[in-house]
Amino acid sequence: MMTAYNPHPLAGIFPMMSSDEFVSLKTDIRANGLLEPIWLLDGQILDGRNRFKACQEVGVKPVFRDYEGDNPTAFIISLNLKRRHLSESQRAMVAAKLEGLSHGGKRRGDQDANLHLETTRAEAASLLNVSPRSVATAKKVEELGTPELVSAVEQGNIAVSTASVLTETPPETQRYAAEHPKEAPAIVHNHRAQGTGENEWYTPIEHLDLARQVLGGFDLDPASSEQANATVGASTIFTLDDDGLSQPWHGRVWLNPPYSQPSIALFAEKLASEWKSGNIESAIALTHNYTDTAWFHRLANACRAICFTRGRIGFVNPEGKKAAPTQGQAFFYFGDDVIRFSEAFQRIGFVVEVR
Repeated sequence: MMTAYNPHPLAGIFPMMSSDEFVSLKTDIRANGLLEPIWLLDGQILDGRNRFKACQEVGVKPVFRDYEGDNPTAFIISLNLKRRHLSESQRAMVAAKLEGLSHGGKRRGDQDANLHLETTRAEAASLLNVSPRSVATAKKVEELGTPELVSAVEQGNIAVSTASVLTETPPETQRYAAEHPKEAPAIVHNHRAQGTGENEWYTPIEHLDLARQVLGGFDLDPASSEQANATVGASTIFTLDDDGLSQPWHGRVWLNPPYSQPSIALFAEKLASEWKSGNIESAIALTHNYTDTAWFHRLANACRAICFTRGRIGFVNPEGKKAAPTQGQAFFYFGDDVIRFSEAFQRIGFVVEVR
């Protein structure tokens, strides 16, 4: 039975391998044995957590060596930077973990070689070849991000600057971004455009009037509030407390969904499914024109026509403040009178029929 070894605190500054990388490592060790020793410091694994785990799983006896130098921090960083191709964001995350840890060495003028001095931010940045500002950004992600978001940055799937903004969004949005990293920049873009992470942004009355002209009125607004419905005027509304995603939809639907993830994707799927099932008579949905996202394509493939706005809509929050989005919007039409939709909405943009 193989002896268990605890990792040294310094070993944790670098992330574990991805699942694909670890499979490749096991395959190599199984075929060729352990070619690089596992380094120990004070009986703990200083470098080689992945190799030790791989040896355990494939039944190969590991080879150990004791580190006897006076700067284990520089040693472990040198080893990992040589064998790994880390992005600047990944190096910044390593530096953020390194900041505050004892580096076991001494600074110029110190006489006591046994001092355990903490690594400063500037020292961590220098060792990882990043700026102190990048380390500060990574520290924010480490402290405020969900475990999934932190892991996504450490694995090189999301840039640390993007993740820093995502820490200002709800945990479910962070987890969604970690699972769908290609959509992370769009989520950040939307968050910055609206100015806050709030979902309560109301549609101006002139755009609601166009939708009323087409639908003849609103039987249901499934993502609403009492204050929003004072302008929308839907016969039935579902609020956050009602959870419109779990309710049956009916009639003529107006939908201005929450723009944060994963809410917008879930509402897009709900609308498309309710329309396909014949549960609703007609609908108009308003979103930002993020044409590269999966949820946008879900709506586009289900609807009958789309209006891409000319200019940007100034949504209004509950306090009456207007947002300043940095992109245009799109109205999705679900119904049988495409001509009527086109005649109404061509006043504010160009309309395309979906075939």
